[in-house]
Amino acid sequence: MKKLIILLLIATFGCTEMLDQPNPVARTGDDFFQNETDVQLAVVATYAALTRGSELWARNMYALEQVSDNTYNGSGDGGSWYSFEITPEDGLLNGFYHSPYIGINRANQVLLHAPSISGIAQANLDNYLGQVYFLRAYFYFFLTSLFGDVPIVLEPPRDPAGFTPAASPASEVYNQIISDLELAEQLLPADASEAGRVVSMTATAMLAKVYLFGADELNEPSWFALAQQKAEEVIASGKYGLLNDPSLTPEENFMAVFSTVVENTEEDIFTVMHYNDGSTRGNSNIAGEYQMAVNPRYNRNFNAWGFGWAYVYESVLTQWDPADARRSVSLWEDGEEIYLDDVLVGTYEQESQSRPYVRPDGGGIQKFWWSENFKRNNPESDLNMRVIRYAEMLLIHAEADLMADGTISTSGLASMNEVRDRAGLPALAASEVDRQAILDERRWELFGEAHRWFDLVRTRTAEDAFAVVAADDTNNNDRDHTGFVPERFYKMPYPQSAIDRNKALVQKSVWASAE
Repeated sequence: MKKLIILLLIATFGCTEMLDQPNPVARTGDDFFQNETDVQLAVVATYAALTRGSELWARNMYALEQVSDNTYNGSGDGGSWYSFEITPEDGLLNGFYHSPYIGINRANQVLLHAPSISGIAQANLDNYLGQVYFLRAYFYFFLTSLFGDVPIVLEPPRDPAGFTPAASPASEVYNQIISDLELAEQLLPADASEAGRVVSMTATAMLAKVYLFGADELNEPSWFALAQQKAEEVIASGKYGLLNDPSLTPEENFMAVFSTVVENTEEDIFTVMHYNDGSTRGNSNIAGEYQMAVNPRYNRNFNAWGFGWAYVYESVLTQWDPADARRSVSLWEDGEEIYLDDVLVGTYEQESQSRPYVRPDGGGIQKFWWSENFKRNNPESDLNMRVIRYAEMLLIHAEADLMADGTISTSGLASMNEVRDRAGLPALAASEVDRQAILDERRWELFGEAHRWFDLVRTRTAEDAFAVVAADDTNNNDRDHTGFVPERFYKMPYPQSAIDRNKALVQKSVWASAE
């Protein structure tokens, strides 16, 4: 039912987006909210802003893999990201800024109108409000992680044409995020009525991540202890766990995390729901294309192909332990055999990729190919995107535990080693665990899931990571990260379209003075 509702909402509720002129014939927030069903539809519309209609987790997050030290673009499409030739006019940049505000505006509509509608049971109202508080917090967290200072908007604009909010400091954005998540914790139920809906513990998990990132971004070291506390609450709740069946191999267990056969498992804390309704490319309103964006563009006769926008650097193969089960599940490597339905159909050949910028060394991302082997030549995928997995929560716990006082406790070490155990790796002693070890573990566990760039940003280590790429890649392309300038790109420029619409939004000085 929820998937059908999303289709309806895209046609009927996309009318008063942030800083845009409203459609004069569409229903507006003022006349849309008449009863509880309308509130339910509006809440689902807020979820929908995570994917189609905004393209965030539908596809465009692939660019955040390209700006990391994980992947480069093999086709040239979006190639400005891995080379850091990004400008304020960039289309992806524009989407990354405006798309979250679509969701924020929809959340604000619910928060404004839902409490005044009669006949809604208090428990239901609390649930609706809690869900959109959480989603608004997520959208602001994404915005400040990418852009830093951004406008804070807490209610729908009454005059979109004259709506000009100035950017607020990142510290204020973080305070708003935390406030929204704390309200979500209080209002949301313990269990979800439908798969994909956030619950109270989802907000707790997000708070753990926000405190961890904020400790770095805002230079608030006391927040590490808060991140540790929230992560421990999630772990102690018993609601979540790793997919780690002892009867399966480490590869099989990790592969199961990205299966479309069994989704919404105990490992999924916050997911973006996708469903392939059989439409051709670009016509499905609730399917995902991220998976195909990062899959290599190989031989269609093997039905193993993608858009080829995220080929793997040679340095990844140099650094990634071959004994790590996650490596074989996550990567295509040159000469690897390709099986469909247990039938050998060929081998992966890096030099045979049908993309002009693919290099002979390195590999491709295989992590999402396992979900359905893409046996239909249709890039619309059923696979849900895991925004927060329990494995990440364990690593947040380990990192926050270490950073809170400089030592890792027995429980923090256990969290780290639980992730490693599933990967088939030996346990580490406390003396072997420093922050870099945890960040490396995050890299391999979350490889290809659009997390790595934000770890480089919050720790301000992109220069070091890019130096490794340059040193290890024997066929290094002269575009690799060449345009990276720390003071420009640790926080992205505001899109020119946002500045043109909002006269109170002032471009960052390092960009305003650029030729």
